[in-house]
Amino acid sequence: MNAFTLSSEQLARTIGAACADEVARRFDRHYDFLTIASWSEETPLGDGGLGLKSAEVDACAERAASFFGVPNDTLTRQKDLTIADWVREMADAVSEQLTTFTFKAAARDEATATHRHDADEVYQAAAAAANLLYGRRRLLSLVAPHSLLGFALTVLTPNLQRIESVDVRGATPEQLSETMSFGDVLVATPTLWRYVMREELRAPDNTMAVSFGEPMTRDLAASMRRAGFGVMREIYGSTESGLVGWRDAPEEPFVMFDHWRKSGEEFTRIAPNGDERCVPPMDRLEWRGDRGFCLLGRRDGAVQIRGVNVFPEAVAATMRDHKTIDQCTVRVGRRGDGVRRLIAHIVLKKGKRPTDRIAREIDLYCRSKLRQEERPRIYRFEASLSNIAAPLDDAEGED
Repeated sequence: MNAFTLSSEQLARTIGAACADEVARRFDRHYDFLTIASWSEETPLGDGGLGLKSAEVDACAERAASFFGVPNDTLTRQKDLTIADWVREMADAVSEQLTTFTFKAAARDEATATHRHDADEVYQAAAAAANLLYGRRRLLSLVAPHSLLGFALTVLTPNLQRIESVDVRGATPEQLSETMSFGDVLVATPTLWRYVMREELRAPDNTMAVSFGEPMTRDLAASMRRAGFGVMREIYGSTESGLVGWRDAPEEPFVMFDHWRKSGEEFTRIAPNGDERCVPPMDRLEWRGDRGFCLLGRRDGAVQIRGVNVFPEAVAATMRDHKTIDQCTVRVGRRGDGVRRLIAHIVLKKGKRPTDRIAREIDLYCRSKLRQEERPRIYRFEASLSNIAAPLDDAEGED
């Protein structure tokens, strides 16, 4: 552990991503993807940079300190600082002691979103992933590093392999095609993979694609192979459990990493010091032998929309509070390109008829009460819900 060093650029990238996530969670203020990607060590915390207000500076300082398991008062809380100022303070604290990391799940309930992990176990997971990526020249990342899987895969794994890690979140698909070279590995979520496939990203020989955060579909995997990615890895895990397993193709079962064992219907995690503990899987599983498994859907009813856990029944309950809605159910559909989106089926209160005005009122209500990923993309007004499919109808081919 003492020999492991995080560069100032990696610290800056992680702190910036964590700040953006915290501001969105606590203050419902969102930065666009390219803005976050443009932040560097010299970016101000206040005007001309992140634009943090005093309360937001406090919240982001707490989040960054918690992420690296250092005292809450580690970072100076002033708007006139830059990310580099926080990096210097964080580097000193991390060099003295780094025993835990704290990550937040992409969940609506902040009370249950925070999960602390021993640093040794996070490094253990990164080392397991590094074995899958052995022989790569560089790692290129399209994902933010503040999640457990993002941090392990795009910061720790290349460090363990002693290869360069390049943040390409701000690159266009054309620039990315020009940047990639023989032997690289590109890491992205399926949502981002769909985007770069639509923009006709081309991969040179001997490049690897790594995906995590959402289920990979067969059509998307086929598109990635046609784009030139000769080797693919899909990583399975969660903020709660860490990195659990991997597979090469959507039609294959996942295979557990070596520090996991099957224990009845649960996983057993073997820590670096030999301790064992049972970890309930986030998904219902179909076991294939002692080490393989297939996913049968989340146990808690959540689905992932652009990598964020969304609970369709909770969305429907929020919508039922609208003054014009009598009944509502929300189910999940897929567009032709495999992208998941929510479809709301609505029965209006007696005497109300569906009009453009009512539809706009409901949409404005959803924008004010729901996160971006929770907002239905289609509203369907029904006379009754008796013939509507179950809330988690994850069928292909929705319009």
